[in-house]
Amino acid sequence: MKSNRTPIAIILIGTLALTGCAAWNKYDLRNVTITAPSGLPSVAVACVDQRETLRQGDIGPELIGVTRDGYGIPYRVKTATKSPVAKEIAGVVVRGFGSNRKLAPPMSYADTTTAKAALRGTGTDRQILVLIDRYNSDTLIRTELDYSITVQVYDTQGRLLASASRTKIADLGGNFFLPALHARKSVLRTTGDVLSELLSAPEIRAELQ
Repeated sequence: MKSNRTPIAIILIGTLALTGCAAWNKYDLRNVTITAPSGLPSVAVACVDQRETLRQGDIGPELIGVTRDGYGIPYRVKTATKSPVAKEIAGVVVRGFGSNRKLAPPMSYADTTTAKAALRGTGTDRQILVLIDRYNSDTLIRTELDYSITVQVYDTQGRLLASASRTKIADLGGNFFLPALHARKSVLRTTGDVLSELLSAPEIRAELQ
């Protein structure tokens, strides 16, 4: 008697691809890993989410993007912790520095004026401001990540020392059978790569070492 397991498995995978999976619509940004420069200066990090759609009230601060079912219907993707993206990104950057230097707790704010004031209040040697202008993933079979992120470094007096930006609509590939799972992994990996690249930019690295 032939086993029906293979056809059943194919049907289940096909159903997931068509209807989406709510469990995969939560990305845990705490799993993002980055490489940050080593050095002696103490560091504080704040992040401001400046996405236009957020400022207009079209999305919540925890939104990462969308996954679409086989019919193209979008399902919103949010942070697994339900925390704002800015708070999660600030935490990622702070953790990237490890325990080899003095670090202030990660911070996130709605505007740059408040963020800069909070950074100056830490009294740290170097103060990093991460600005998110675009950050949106979109998945059907393939995944795109549309991002525009800037890292700025300030001194204790609030003077801008260095700035670096990366902007791209990145094609992250896809997986026909498990597109949402592929999207989650690739978005987290790419987010880490972009932040690592920004912190490793020569102008940024020079001020953090």
